[in-house]
Amino acid sequence: MILELEGLAAGYGAKTVISDLSFAVAEGEILALLGHNGAGKTTTLKTAMGLIAPRAGLVRFAGVPLARVPVAERVARGLRLLPEGRGIFPDLTVAENIDVVAARLAAGGAMFTPEALYRLLPVLAERRTTRAGSMSGGQQQMLAFALAILGTPRCLLLDEPSIGLAPNLVERLFAQVRDVCRAHGVAVVLVEQNVAAALALADRVAIMNSGKLVFDGTPEAARASNLWEHF
Repeated sequence: MILELEGLAAGYGAKTVISDLSFAVAEGEILALLGHNGAGKTTTLKTAMGLIAPRAGLVRFAGVPLARVPVAERVARGLRLLPEGRGIFPDLTVAENIDVVAARLAAGGAMFTPEALYRLLPVLAERRTTRAGSMSGGQQQMLAFALAILGTPRCLLLDEPSIGLAPNLVERLFAQVRDVCRAHGVAVVLVEQNVAAALALADRVAIMNSGKLVFDGTPEAARASNLWEHF
């Protein structure tokens, strides 16, 4: 397993948002992490990334506990977060966004160099000199995805990537996610409110309710589950 959460608890201030949460994701696997608003999905991703310190439990990446590993080092090791709201630099051009992030990553033997990204996502090549904040929502999300996979990603944490996108753009973005996962063995944890799109993409589904995992199984079993009423 590339990413393992074991007995994880985390929250904000006096409030505990997730508790005794455990699941794992294998190389090349796409896990859809679903649940109602407030179930703890985003907190789970942020805790795995190191943006929130866990109150209990462990996060392991490639078998190594991450308790004392800072965010920048987690990124360098291949754990990446595409946050809700995209996380791009709106006042920089597309090329400047990519170059800023690429400069922070080891260049030698990278899976995705800037030029590789332009080949994978031709819309970004066409808009290299365009200010990122002036692009459409779909184009901005493609740029955010590009920034997440720069270098050599091993596990992508995607937080609501379809927000604000038209259905055809969601389909295009998720096709890129699938291609990267299948071709390069990158694991994906997808937090997504577009349940139909998530189920079509995922190999496995985990459902959260009130900070706990209440289901872990196939998309087919998830569809048949009465837990579906939570959505």
